[in-house]
Amino acid sequence: MVVVEANSSSMLIFAGSFPRRILFGRGALEKLPDVLSELTLGDRVMIVTGRRFARESGYLDKLQSILKSAGISKIVVFDRVKPNPPAEIVEEGGKLARNENIDFVVGFGGGSAMDAAKGIAVLATHEGRLREYYYPNEPKPPILPIVAIPTTCGTGSEVTKYAIFSENLRKNVMLGEHIVPVIAILDPNILDKIPRELLAHTAMDALSHALESYFHVKASDFSEMFSSEAAKIILDNFRKAYDEDRSSKEKLFYASMLAGIAINFTGTVIPHGLGYYLTEKFGLSHGLATSLFLTQFIEYVSKKIPERMLSLCDRLGIKLDDPSACAKALIERIDSLRSYANLPTRLREAGILEAELGNIIENGLSYKRNLENCIAPPTPDDIEEIIRKAF
Repeated sequence: MVVVEANSSSMLIFAGSFPRRILFGRGALEKLPDVLSELTLGDRVMIVTGRRFARESGYLDKLQSILKSAGISKIVVFDRVKPNPPAEIVEEGGKLARNENIDFVVGFGGGSAMDAAKGIAVLATHEGRLREYYYPNEPKPPILPIVAIPTTCGTGSEVTKYAIFSENLRKNVMLGEHIVPVIAILDPNILDKIPRELLAHTAMDALSHALESYFHVKASDFSEMFSSEAAKIILDNFRKAYDEDRSSKEKLFYASMLAGIAINFTGTVIPHGLGYYLTEKFGLSHGLATSLFLTQFIEYVSKKIPERMLSLCDRLGIKLDDPSACAKALIERIDSLRSYANLPTRLREAGILEAELGNIIENGLSYKRNLENCIAPPTPDDIEEIIRKAF
C-alpha cells in the first residue's frame, strides 16, 4: 500500500497498491520460475485463460512447461473464459479451484482472463456467489495469490485492483487491494501474435484509461505522471504498432501498464460508464465501446474544467493557450488514429440505431460511480448531449 498525504491544493493525496513484482521485457515469461521461487506461492496452480489464443499460439504449452520447471506439481487449466466474463463461468472456475486445492492462480490473456482469475481467486477461498463481492462490497483475505500475464495492450488489469464481470446485462465491478496481482509478467514477445484489430481496440481502451484517469476526482500529481505519459506514448506509437512494428507494440504494452497504474490510483469516469451498455447489449468490444464516447468526453471537460484540459495538453506536447483549440487538436489526433485503423468513430458507424439512444442514455445514467467520479460530474442533460453527439 502506498499512501501520501499533503495539502489537498498540492494534488498530493493518493492511495493504492502495486504488484509485489513487475517484470517487463522480452523474455520476461521465462523468468517466472525465479520469481515463484522467491515468493513461494505453492505448488498447485490453476491457469485461467481464454478458449483459443493461449492454446493455438502455443503459449499454453509453453507456460505449463515453465511452471513445471519451477517445481509446480499440479497444473489445472481452466480455459472457458469468454470476453466480458460471465459471472457463472467465473463461479465454475472458483468451484474447480476449491475442489482441486489450488494454491495460486495464473491469469493468461486479455482483461477478461485476468479479471476471471481475480474472481476465481476470491471464490476459491470464499463461499457464495460472485455478486456478493461486487462493489460496494470488497473481498477480504484469504484470497489466492494471482499471477497476471497480459496478452493485449489495453486493460492494464495486471496491475489493478479491479475486475469486471457480466451479469444481467450489466458490467459489475469487484474492487479491492487484495485482488491486485502479486506478480505481473509483461513479455512483449506475446504481442507478436496479436491480431491488428484487437491491438487497435485494446489500445483505445488503454487511451481511455489514461485520459479518464486525468479527470477523475482522485487524480493527483502522482497519478498524472502515469496517465499523461501513457496517453502520450499511445498517441505517438499507435500507427506503427498497428502496422506491426515490434518496438511500437512494446511501447503500447508499456503504456497500457502505465494507464492501469493510473486508474489503480484513480478510476474510470464517463466514457467507461457509457460504453458498458454497448458491450452488454450489442456485443461491441469493451475498448471500442468506450472509445465511441471519448472525443465527446474531451469536448465536455474542456468546457467544464478548461484549466485541466490545458494542463493535459501541455503534458501531451499540445502547446495551445485556448482550451477549446487544445481539445480540438487532441480530438483530431484521436480521430486520425481511429480512421487509420478503420475503427468506427460514431455510434451509427458501429451499427447502433438512433432508436436505441434512449436506452443508451438510461443505462449510462445508471453507472453513477463512473459519472460521479468525474471532476465535473455530468447532469442527465450533459449525458444525453454527449451520447447524441456521439451518434
